Amino acid sequence: MHIASVTRSVPYDGIPHAGGDYVLRHARALRELGHTLTFIAPDTDENRRAAAREVPADAVVLYPARSLSHPGPVERLRRRLSPARVGRDERRGLARSVAARAALAAADVIEYQWTQAADLGDVVARLAAPHARTMLVLHDVMTQQVTRQRDRGRGGMPARAVRSLKIVLVSRAERRAMSRVQTTIVFSEKDAEVARTLAPAAVAVEVVRPPLAAGVAAATTRDTDGRGGSRPLEVLYVGWFRRADNARAALWLCREVWPRVRSVHPDARLTLAGADPTAEMQALASSGSGIEVTGYQPSLDAFYARADVAAVPVRDGAGVKFKTVLAMLWQVPVVSTSVGLEGITEDPALVWGRADAPDAFADAVLAAADHPEDAARIARAARNWASHEFSEETFRRSLGRLLLPPPPLLPRPPESP
Repeated sequence: MHIASVTRSVPYDGIPHAGGDYVLRHARALRELGHTLTFIAPDTDENRRAAAREVPADAVVLYPARSLSHPGPVERLRRRLSPARVGRDERRGLARSVAARAALAAADVIEYQWTQAADLGDVVARLAAPHARTMLVLHDVMTQQVTRQRDRGRGGMPARAVRSLKIVLVSRAERRAMSRVQTTIVFSEKDAEVARTLAPAAVAVEVVRPPLAAGVAAATTRDTDGRGGSRPLEVLYVGWFRRADNARAALWLCREVWPRVRSVHPDARLTLAGADPTAEMQALASSGSGIEVTGYQPSLDAFYARADVAAVPVRDGAGVKFKTVLAMLWQVPVVSTSVGLEGITEDPALVWGRADAPDAFADAVLAAADHPEDAARIARAARNWASHEFSEETFRRSLGRLLLPPPPLLPRPPESP
């Protein structure tokens, strides 16, 4: 079949955010299943650079979307209040793109990556063939994300009223997105339950675990017996820090948790690895604090290989945190907040520490240093579990099943007299 993937980001090797990494793995799986694939995405500087690389698709179509790169004040306000919607000029750009129209007309399946892409569903419906099937990959439930932002946000009644309006607009857009497609894909049973509650009219919500184990098993070269010798304790937090929830989590970790760890292990090192660190994060980095901010790295393998503890301090956001699963696959003991484990596992035998208060979080990190054999045992169990749960084979089987053509409608038997 030919699949048209309407996406916000054209993926490439080394893309700095988890959502883009998923689209990359998803696209490779589609092509390995024998399908052809065309990416249809807005024409941004980032997507233009990505399209010039080796992309896992048969074609890439970029349509005009000037407001994404050069938003005016009205567009910035609209985006702030309703981040699940796209701008009018982007809708016009897709509708007028000859290449996009041709790709959509030829598609047997049209998939949307992220809620915002599905906001283009009314335009796509006018351009696509009547027989085309539709799917939405809901990377996370944005309504849950913006609800947490309201509940954790500071400010008085006006600020809270703005955040409440944002919840209304996002939830309305998300329900519309799910109602427009035949199948919605989510990454966990937790997200499936949230999605079904939000949009009871959605036709089908299917859980497909992302193929995060692909490539990790072969690369793992860790010392599985825990920290050896007298080398400093190594703590790792991975994130794309352009996302505000990741940046806030990094600051909480540095300011509220890390001083307690350093008071016990003065030579301990914390690495904040990922693209687009904020100025506040960079200001905290110094040899005296033991904090290193790496910026963009084409590969994080070396950081996982040397880490003694993977910290996942996220306290808002939504969806499955790929960083948690990847740490498990790298056999690194995980210390996480409750949010960082959502949709992944509730089994305490797979997670070294779960803590939402800063002192408890620090104590869990310190306990991993004090009991390396026990931490390594739990990390091995987590890796064995995650290697199956998030395997490429499981993912391909689930995705292939969803892409099977529907069974033909059988004629209704005649009614008996």
